[in-house]
Amino acid sequence: MKVFDVRGITAGVDAALAVVDDPKHRHMLKNYRRHALLEVSGLWEDILIPAMIVDHPVYRLTERGKTLVCDGMAEVRKFYSEIVGGGMNVFGALEEEVAVSDYGIFIEAVFAQIVRGDAAALAGEDTDPDGTYQISHRFAAAWPYRDGRLVGEFIYDDTGSWRVDEVEHSALLSPADARKALAPYLEQSPLSEIENGLRLFED
Repeated sequence: MKVFDVRGITAGVDAALAVVDDPKHRHMLKNYRRHALLEVSGLWEDILIPAMIVDHPVYRLTERGKTLVCDGMAEVRKFYSEIVGGGMNVFGALEEEVAVSDYGIFIEAVFAQIVRGDAAALAGEDTDPDGTYQISHRFAAAWPYRDGRLVGEFIYDDTGSWRVDEVEHSALLSPADARKALAPYLEQSPLSEIENGLRLFED
């Protein structure tokens, strides 16, 4: 079984960047890469700036039959604040295929998160409160873009793929440790690169 390693969260988008030549498509992929790194690093406020996202984003997030809709910047801001405030932002893809078109980015992935046995996400599961577990499931997602900026996230969970596996405690990473581990990757995706890329959409 593959165990989540935060340092692998850019593998899918990096594979796409290695083969995509269209400058506008590459810009969207770079936006996606920076977005993921900022989110898992807990630096969510840097996602919600004009260079990265539209003024009125809309998120539709489906998980285990429940859908959360965040309509507008205030609701998206609240969503990120609660995730990071609760220390639940260390997650990402175990496997990910990333495609891009003029519409935006399309993703098919196995998503994973490692949590303590008493985590709320494990409610109803037969787990040891003192154990450490990996939650994983498949999802598909569309991230539309407008003029080089993210419009929203539409994520659709494959409920039947949900699984929980016990893992070594050493696999559990704190948000602070994740931010430290991802710092070199974030340096490879500077804001200046995103700002310069927006010029491609000015004509």
